Amino acid sequence: MLTRWQLESMDELREWPREHLSVNERMKKKAWAFVPEPMKDKVFGYAVRKGLGRFRDTCRMFDYNHHLVPNPYLGELESRSPDLETAVKLTGLSIGYPAWNLLYYALMCSISTTDAVVVETGTNHGFSTIVMAQALKDAGSKEKVRTVDIDPEVVQRAKANVERAELSDYVEFSVGDSIAFLKEFADAHDHIDFAFLDGNHEVEHVENEFELLHAGIAACLGKVYFDNTMSGGVADALRYIQDTHGGNLVRFDNCSWSPPGNAIWQP
Repeated sequence: MLTRWQLESMDELREWPREHLSVNERMKKKAWAFVPEPMKDKVFGYAVRKGLGRFRDTCRMFDYNHHLVPNPYLGELESRSPDLETAVKLTGLSIGYPAWNLLYYALMCSISTTDAVVVETGTNHGFSTIVMAQALKDAGSKEKVRTVDIDPEVVQRAKANVERAELSDYVEFSVGDSIAFLKEFADAHDHIDFAFLDGNHEVEHVENEFELLHAGIAACLGKVYFDNTMSGGVADALRYIQDTHGGNLVRFDNCSWSPPGNAIWQP
């Protein structure tokens, strides 16, 4: 019989974190890899139903008009997701509704139709990427979301999802460490209109990603979007950002997973 600790640890490792893992997390992930797939599904389903681990506190919604989701492919998947367990199978640990729409409108209202520079860390299965790409398309922009994830397997899944969403022309994928990626990205752009930092929620990593983009964001009064903001590493990083750089921070606490919350920072 699996212990509560094992369940909490395993469900977190199915898709999270997606960047650098601590030694303890790497050991858990290796152990999880040896669990037979049928048992993984049972354990994962049990964790969702019982509210263990990452599923203790979620503000993701399911009972809503699914036509409100910006992309038809995403809306179709949501229409088949009456509960948390099904949603995890179909769209993974994405931010979900209503956070998808918050991200969509925040991006759409932050860019011009030309020369829009948009970047995302933590592609995962590509559903937030789809939302941002849809915003670019609907705004009449010809630019692309530049997105990076360290896991080549999930990037392949993301590419397939973006293709099904008919948005491949609006996304440029990269595989690698987000810090190295952002160093090159920042050097290549004199301004950054919008960044979604969601690759790794350890406080130091979030701070490092932010610092690499800060000059480009400040150059055009761009915006930085954060997920899981109510507690943990992201919350600590946001305190550091405000203490160090000031700026404006708008919080949206009643959306996304555990910890819930999205936030938008601007100089």
